[in-house]
Amino acid sequence: MAGRRVKVPTAVRRIVALNGSLRFVVYLQAADLLVGVEGIEKDDNNITNASGKKRVTGRPYQAAIASLIDRLPVIGQGGPERPPDFESLLSVTPDLVLVFESKMANIIQERTGLPAVVINHPKTQAVDFSEIKKSFSFLGELLDRRKRATELSAFINSCLLDLKSRTAEVRPISVFVGALNARGSHGLTSTEAEYPPLLWLKTRNVVDELKKKGHLFIDREQLLIWDPEYIFIDAAGLPLVAEDYQKNQVYYQRLSAVRNDKVFTVFPFNFYRTNIEVLLANSYFIGKILYPDRFADLVPEQKTAEIIKTFVGADVFYWLKEGYSGFCQVGFLENGLRVNKGKEY
Repeated sequence: MAGRRVKVPTAVRRIVALNGSLRFVVYLQAADLLVGVEGIEKDDNNITNASGKKRVTGRPYQAAIASLIDRLPVIGQGGPERPPDFESLLSVTPDLVLVFESKMANIIQERTGLPAVVINHPKTQAVDFSEIKKSFSFLGELLDRRKRATELSAFINSCLLDLKSRTAEVRPISVFVGALNARGSHGLTSTEAEYPPLLWLKTRNVVDELKKKGHLFIDREQLLIWDPEYIFIDAAGLPLVAEDYQKNQVYYQRLSAVRNDKVFTVFPFNFYRTNIEVLLANSYFIGKILYPDRFADLVPEQKTAEIIKTFVGADVFYWLKEGYSGFCQVGFLENGLRVNKGKEY
């Protein structure tokens, strides 16, 4: 999908997926073809709670095949723009290596002689589902998962059509999405222009006035000028927002959304690249908050569980819930933040 010519076996039975492309393999229900994984995919993200440490993850695709990942050999630590260990990669004898980066594909082929194929991945700025569906179709051909690719594309179409019909002729509401996770957690000023769920819901992202695209950091004073009606906080950055609030309570109380209890959390979607299913789930939750009459029949957590299972083939929403206080109302109290699930920051 990068315009390269690659000779691949007629039947692909052994694969390795690098640079976050493993999620597409899981989406296509082709994990049985995996013969090795990156070390980053084996990483446990642990939280400490009353019962001790629990394994959680911000990547539903990883949770869905956790037991398989545990058994597979490591072919390098992995991460964006990080090559595999070439000796380890050769040792698992894959028929095909999948990557998201053209430069990486060339390096792998030069160093190992293995066919490396590039698939397009969803970038965080203005997620283009037409390109994602092309990737599903292309990978469906490569891995003999054509029916599954068609099913996924149809499900995406149904979600987008549903969101469109629910928000037909709504009043655009001013919204700011902050503390977005991008190569790590950040505070309130981390945001995104053309944040996909707000585009799909036809509401107004105040950041779009800057005429930029993708992830960016805004000036704190600019947020006061915009003074959006609603604020949504990426749950991965919520602890940092809480820490900042302790030092700058006067600033936060100047925001109408804070004073009017219109601050909510969404789940982090940017976790070793974009988790498409989490973005779709966030859309439904935001829609429910902004337009409750249009989403009156919807229970966000039930819809999220459905979306995640449809994409990754397993009931793993609880992994996200264990790690992050998503889909919560945030109270800004004198002694700190409190979410409506009783957790304090």
